[in-house]
Amino acid sequence: MDLDCIFCKVVGGKIPAKIEYQDEEMAVFPDKFPSAPRHLLFVSKLHGEEFHTVDSAKLARMLAKVKQWAIEWKVPYRVTLNGLGATMVHNHLHIHLMGEVAGSHKL
Repeated sequence: MDLDCIFCKVVGGKIPAKIEYQDEEMAVFPDKFPSAPRHLLFVSKLHGEEFHTVDSAKLARMLAKVKQWAIEWKVPYRVTLNGLGATMVHNHLHIHLMGEVAGSHKL
């Protein structure tokens, strides 16, 4: 856990959030500053992981959960994953699922 990381604080219960789902590896909650009408974050519970370092099996489980949500929403959606400081404030694996996004295709 990194005491300066917002995701660690949410996952650790230090910052309140509406947790939609969690297990031993990840927590899912709405983005505080959404970029779409529906915007969830799928956040690893382990600080320091990134796309290029996370275990492939864990990433597959996280993406399966993202896919499940996208299918249930039945609206146009976009999935994004940033890495190596592209737009990340903290070194913490997270996946964005944004729903009702213009220009996306409906399932």
